Amino acid sequence: MNSKLTYHKTTLANGVRVITVPMKNTSAVTSIVFVKTGSRHEYRKENGISHVLEHMLFQGTKKRPDKITLKRELDRIGAQSNAYTSQDHTAYYVKADAKHLDLSLDILSDMYLHPLFKKEALEKERRVVAEEIHMVKDTPQRQVWDNFYQLLYPDNSLGWSIAGPAKTVLSLTNKDLFSYLARGYVAKNTVIVVAGNTNERQVITKVKKYFRGMQKGRLSAYAPVSDKQKEARVHSEYKKIGQAHLVVGVPGYSALDKRRYALDVLSAILGGYSSSRLVVSVRDDLGLAYYVGADVNYHEDTGSFSAYAGINLRNIDLGITAIMKEFQKAATRPITKKEIDDAKSHIEGAFSLRLEASDSVAVGAGWSELMTGRIETPDEYVKNIKKVSAEDLQAVAKDIFKTEKLNFAIIGPFQKKDAKRFQSLLHI
Repeated sequence: MNSKLTYHKTTLANGVRVITVPMKNTSAVTSIVFVKTGSRHEYRKENGISHVLEHMLFQGTKKRPDKITLKRELDRIGAQSNAYTSQDHTAYYVKADAKHLDLSLDILSDMYLHPLFKKEALEKERRVVAEEIHMVKDTPQRQVWDNFYQLLYPDNSLGWSIAGPAKTVLSLTNKDLFSYLARGYVAKNTVIVVAGNTNERQVITKVKKYFRGMQKGRLSAYAPVSDKQKEARVHSEYKKIGQAHLVVGVPGYSALDKRRYALDVLSAILGGYSSSRLVVSVRDDLGLAYYVGADVNYHEDTGSFSAYAGINLRNIDLGITAIMKEFQKAATRPITKKEIDDAKSHIEGAFSLRLEASDSVAVGAGWSELMTGRIETPDEYVKNIKKVSAEDLQAVAKDIFKTEKLNFAIIGPFQKKDAKRFQSLLHI
């Protein structure tokens, strides 16, 4: 693979890292501000504040006193703008025509450095976020993931909901937001990525102009995960619905672990595309699910592998057993060369498509810098994927697929007694 992309990284005097990725074959530029603070950096009493803060940065600044003013500026240039909060970080982006790079950076820096946090705006937005929390709880396909992470990390902030409890969110004050902003939104925690029709010199000059005055601060701290699990764990939530939604997974590897490339390939083989093992066995052969797949997640100190599905209520046991069989097969039988080659080809092809868009390029570069402290280029990533052998895959499968490391979350019309039955089916 030859992505023909060049990545430039500059660390400013105050500690802000600036990554520039020039892209000639586009008229757009995506500017993203990554802040290395998310739900795992919160205190229990403020759980959800990272997400509320993300919302509030769009509610007005000293220069743009309300969200309508801010929205109109973005709408006038046809820009795409949004933000997201994760366990590890928060990100804000503007994607616009390259001629509007100044305005993009001006708006992002204004939001970052000069938010107002008006009390009346916070009161409204807290209610909006609370409704978002209620919506997730009413959407089992999403809520089951919160339940899974709570199960996987029971004694760590990594297992907390990113959105937080509605009660906590509704109690947050503008004083809480300013305090959290001062703690986490600092230069050392900040990575600014600009990808698209621009150049390094232009970007550095503009970032220095718009983001001047940032406090150096300290890197956000978090409690590292300590894996003490000795038996399979089950979380069953009762909900009167017509389909069961489940996630079953195990601890995996950190973003710094070289075995993650083998895990990426294994995840693709098991549930990464429509001809993967889980899709064929659970959906095509048994007809138990409309959606089924596999997922990997990486953090600085840990990670996870999981399978997920929406299963016909009458065949839950059969569905769980089918997933366990695929885990066991991966750990005990060598994977064929054809399957491995197909998975690698799929990963490379899908990765190549993402490189056509400046926003995907910017997100990839920013995540890599935040999680590993360096930029892993697309060519480097694909090169590492191509190195994965059948022996690597089986070694990883044997290492992670252990009965005592299983975590199983399910939502459906089940009674407490059903949890014991589910537990009995969790065998690899």
